[in-house]
Amino acid sequence: MKDKVATILKVFLTVLLAISAILFIIFYSTGEEFTSVMLTWGYILIALAALVTILFPLFYIIMNPRKGKTILIGLLGFIVLYLISNAIASGSIQGEVYETFKITEATSKFIGSIMNMTYILAGLAIVSIIYSGISSIFK
Repeated sequence: MKDKVATILKVFLTVLLAISAILFIIFYSTGEEFTSVMLTWGYILIALAALVTILFPLFYIIMNPRKGKTILIGLLGFIVLYLISNAIASGSIQGEVYETFKITEATSKFIGSIMNMTYILAGLAIVSIIYSGISSIFK
């Protein structure tokens, strides 16, 4: 089963690569008239990547329910982290930049919560690096 899926995936990716290469050659030989086709192809590739990114973890959870529990715990951790980050975010819209780009209070709060989440994750990464360095000294 895995060999068959791997073969199908390899053929599919080879076809995508071939189409991309052909479009690349046509784009550089014709010039700017082909830009809209290249943009459309880029959108198709992004949509396929998003679809695969969403579907494959779902299939993995269905095929391996015990390991899927670990994934769901991690996802729950990210949701809790986002809720904490959202609670700390201010959502203020004072300043010229907010008016220029028409940023609403909700958008500002969302951006602030994502930034807070990034800061928290960066801090956790630094703490884990320091911890692993110190713990390896004592082993």
